[in-house]
Amino acid sequence: MVTLDDVAAKAGVSRMTASNALRGKSVVKASTAQRVLAAAAELGYRPNLAARQLSSGRTHIIGLSVADLDFIFPAALAADLSDEAARRGYQLITQQTRMSSDYERAMMNSASAQICDGTIVCWPSSDLDAMADFAATHPLVVLDGHGLEGRVDTVFTPNRDGARSAVTHLIEQGARRILILGARYLPPEELARMRDCDGTRVGNASLRLCGAWEAMDERGGVPYESDDVYLCGWDRRSGYEMMRRILSERSSRDFDAVFALTDSIAIGALKALTEAGVHVPEDVMVVGFDGVTDGAYTNPGLTSVAIDTKEIATVCLDLLVDRIEGAHGGSGVSARVIPAPRTRVLSYRLTARGSAERR
Repeated sequence: MVTLDDVAAKAGVSRMTASNALRGKSVVKASTAQRVLAAAAELGYRPNLAARQLSSGRTHIIGLSVADLDFIFPAALAADLSDEAARRGYQLITQQTRMSSDYERAMMNSASAQICDGTIVCWPSSDLDAMADFAATHPLVVLDGHGLEGRVDTVFTPNRDGARSAVTHLIEQGARRILILGARYLPPEELARMRDCDGTRVGNASLRLCGAWEAMDERGGVPYESDDVYLCGWDRRSGYEMMRRILSERSSRDFDAVFALTDSIAIGALKALTEAGVHVPEDVMVVGFDGVTDGAYTNPGLTSVAIDTKEIATVCLDLLVDRIEGAHGGSGVSARVIPAPRTRVLSYRLTARGSAERR
């Protein structure tokens, strides 16, 4: 078994210099570091993770908890988080919660969480106090953790603004009656209160519904009715089955546009419309939310509010690695105060691919 001493001897440096070079420490000259790395590669040296953990208190492992890897968007996000973590010298352990608060609590108390330097939780379902208590002793970043602002480092999807943009686009393309798939109907007065209190402590579905209603309210002429909002799962099968049901119940097809709260719903709905002989976008326009790659390969291509999973990965890991370095007194961090919990909001863009463009 090749040891650190073997690498140091091969490179002609001390054991400490070899160790610093392999850790990427700036105290080692670039030429010396290159010589050490070349020696390690030639000898096939692999660092002893257990020894590194004992000496540094860190494993360079990050935990990731997502709701469901069966869905297109979470799977793409997990892939980008894994790639970005590797670029920063971390490995990722990924698990799915199936939206179970029991599973989330078990995850926070598990052995796997204890070996992770930090954790990213996407779309949490457990109680807020449990998540905040976990963050008090463990570096944590939460994606779309509504109600955790100011208690935990949080990153948010631009739900209201993105949905408002999607429905505004449909109206500008001539939509006169828009169905919304993926949310429970909420009356305008409740949506107005949600808007006025900035949507804290509510979920993504309600915020996207709020943004859709705002666009209808601002533009006028497009009704927002309880029988135009349909609650369904956020997957392709649910979108497909819901649209088949709608077409059977509304045989007159008194709508000319659909806003699906996720691209998965939209892709399923597109299939049902096509099978029924409904032309998209001529008869019915469809717009989704997420901007997944699969939407570029539907026929027509799916117009969507695109959220960049690479941006999510970068923002979440920026916050988490900063928190990890602060907890362990990393380079330059021990000299400053660890920041209070921070909140970041992601960007979005409306990507027109054909399913919602008539003009």
